[in-house]
Amino acid sequence: MHEEYSPEKTNPQQLENYSRFFRRLARSLPHVHRPSRDDFLNAANGFWQRARVRFKWLTIRSFRRYNADDISAFVTWFFMSQTLWLFVGTTTFFSVIFAVANSLRLQEYVARAISDYLTAETGIIIIFESAVVPKWKDSRISFKNVYIIRGPAGVDIAKKRRSAIQAGHKVAAGYDVSNHPSYHAIGEETEEEQVENHSEDDTNYSMFDLSVDSVDVTLSFARWMEGRGLVVDAVIKGVRGVLDRREVTWDPDNPPDPAAFRHVAQPGDFELDSLQLEDVLITVYQPGGFRPYTASIFRADIRTFRKQWLFYDFLCAENVVGQFDNCLFSLHKPQSIGRTTEQDLRDGQWARMSRFRMDGVNVDHLQSMTTQEGPFSWITTGKVDAVLDIKFPRDPQEDLPLNALLGELADAITTAASSVTTERIPGQRELAKPPLSAPSDGERVAEDEPHVVIDIDLRFRDLKAAVPLFTHDLSYVNYALIRPIVAFMNVNRTLVPIRCRVIKPLNDFEGSWTLWETGLMDAISEKVYEAMAYHVTQVNFNRRVKAVSAWSLQLTASAMISALKTLVDPVAAHLRDLYNEGIPHDVTFHEDPLQHRVANHAHIGDSAAHSV
Repeated sequence: MHEEYSPEKTNPQQLENYSRFFRRLARSLPHVHRPSRDDFLNAANGFWQRARVRFKWLTIRSFRRYNADDISAFVTWFFMSQTLWLFVGTTTFFSVIFAVANSLRLQEYVARAISDYLTAETGIIIIFESAVVPKWKDSRISFKNVYIIRGPAGVDIAKKRRSAIQAGHKVAAGYDVSNHPSYHAIGEETEEEQVENHSEDDTNYSMFDLSVDSVDVTLSFARWMEGRGLVVDAVIKGVRGVLDRREVTWDPDNPPDPAAFRHVAQPGDFELDSLQLEDVLITVYQPGGFRPYTASIFRADIRTFRKQWLFYDFLCAENVVGQFDNCLFSLHKPQSIGRTTEQDLRDGQWARMSRFRMDGVNVDHLQSMTTQEGPFSWITTGKVDAVLDIKFPRDPQEDLPLNALLGELADAITTAASSVTTERIPGQRELAKPPLSAPSDGERVAEDEPHVVIDIDLRFRDLKAAVPLFTHDLSYVNYALIRPIVAFMNVNRTLVPIRCRVIKPLNDFEGSWTLWETGLMDAISEKVYEAMAYHVTQVNFNRRVKAVSAWSLQLTASAMISALKTLVDPVAAHLRDLYNEGIPHDVTFHEDPLQHRVANHAHIGDSAAHSV
């Protein structure tokens, strides 16, 4: 749109409202009317001058100077657009910031700032070796070479690693592997280094020193505003390190309560939509002089991972494959021959089912996680093959619509009418004899209370058990049954199969990060004890029944023989007396027909006596 100047408006003072750049362009024009956008574009020289003309026209549709209203509008627009961008595309927003920082060679300062912030917020020392790299293709932010340290010597280790990183020695920044169980022979030949004394510090907690190759995360500012954490999902690859619990102590007379160690929910606890782990291997040192061992995860796909339900979400994982003390374990969904897993879940009362399997784990791991009252503490050596079928409850807040409810009812009727096999594939081979089971497996809980049902199949192999020397921790009932149970395990050392069921309230998993905090191991130990005690009691009862039956049969036979002898003895005794004393003389020479019959009877009695 052109605005024409009248002849009386040719005064150059009218151009004072323009900036210096546009004033110079206007004076170079030959005509006398008000300059338009096209006039300025024709008078401009070069790309940047034309860009300035177009930007000025785009923003205020004029070529005057910017006033306070224009500047405030620009500032408001900038902050509002950045805020909207931060909410909608948090990952892209931070990716741009990190990309700009990397281009300006500020990656070390950015990594140090993030490290200091996370260390101050979590209390765990976190070090980023290299820059934060945005992954534009996957819409993720990647953290390379991350070190996570917790312990009294963490500050010293962090200083050494930062010095090694700044010097360019990336290999030296890794954790020390000289004390690894696989390198004991090498470690014995080296001289011991002087380590700073931290005896005055409180070390009664789990310490760890981990190095991570890469951590890829997706961020969401909206989730952070909701109090669910900034991270949406994460992919962690290449974890190596040490978990040291050798300084953890407790009072043996007052064992700790697992419920007291459950974590309380805090605002801002992370709730990941998905977590993927790859190539995780750590060395674990347990208290009490327990031998060091390794635990690894080859791959784990966890769909939901919440800080408040850490162990529960791990059991609900899609699949986990790993190794624990050289024993393979897996966590997956159980399968049926005739139906899919979705059909089993849709027709059942459970929201999800998982099967955990571990073969050949040493019994000493079970002993370290239970009390001294159970049968696990009586076993000296042995291995266990464990299969746990875990059933998780449905969310009571998820109300199904009527159509879905009718569809499930129709599917259930169809399934009941069909002859398709719906039994799940067993986790272990079938036994020739039924396994031991506890008599209280049929216990019920309140239907309105959500609970987790765990069907456990344990098979103990190569067992050796012994009666403990100190039995002050045992109750009267345990002390009465310990010797028969130990004798039973030693006699059946080749294989002792036990099948039981544990029902745990869902509240026991809230705030639990480990298996011990849920109290599940103590419940399993109690079920194993009940199964063995019930079996030993039944065997003794059957042995007593057999002994009493044999004794009763013997007494009955003796009574029958005694009754038969009672019937025969009067006549036999009289005839025996006649045989021994002989017939009187008067009877011999004065016999009559009656005496003749008596003599015949005597002869018959004599024959009977000889036969008897």
